[in-house]
Amino acid sequence: MRPQKACFCAEIKPFATEAEFCLLMHPMEAKLSHIGTGRLAKVALKNSRIIVGESFDDNLEVQKLIHSEEYFPVLLYPGKTAINISKDVLPMDYFQQKKPLFFILDGTWPCAKKMMKLSRTLHTLPRVSFETETVSQYHIRQQPAKFCLSTIESIYQVLSILEKQGREKVTPQKETLLFCLSKMVEFQIKCASDPNLQSYRGKIKPYSKVEDRKISKKWTKHKICYEG
Repeated sequence: MRPQKACFCAEIKPFATEAEFCLLMHPMEAKLSHIGTGRLAKVALKNSRIIVGESFDDNLEVQKLIHSEEYFPVLLYPGKTAINISKDVLPMDYFQQKKPLFFILDGTWPCAKKMMKLSRTLHTLPRVSFETETVSQYHIRQQPAKFCLSTIESIYQVLSILEKQGREKVTPQKETLLFCLSKMVEFQIKCASDPNLQSYRGKIKPYSKVEDRKISKKWTKHKICYEG
């Protein structure tokens, strides 16, 4: 979906995983095809799919996946009931001999929060989360907190943890995810800094340095995630 000069699909080597990933993409995110990390993740991961929507209770494809005998669906989303897979090793029979299917909300944090609120079906799924000291490399977007990662970085973290638990063998293939992110960010920053390009960021000043940005005060007053 990028112009030919900005395309690096030929450099991406898609790889397969034991788990499958279903990216529930917010419509607003779907419009940002040139800077969204969800689409990059879809290109890099063979066992992945994208479903666009805001509420998924009546989405036939999502409901079919949730109730399929083939998959054991879980939702990657923080919360009090979430299993922290960074600390807690999942029992070997956790997925009940079914194929793990990770649902991931792909959108801004406010959009993801609204998607959770509207999709009551997702509340019934087992929820998992992780902790990391990794700081997001998605420099062209402002994160509400240091621990917040982009969609593609979150998938990378999940695969890394599953690999440590003996559920995946994706070294060094998983580095493809971070490669995709770095290529996209590098191109965006380059375009925003090019005075000869008038349309990419318009006449707005180039991206500011991450260390110079201030976190919006609203994130200190409101919860980032929806608890339900």
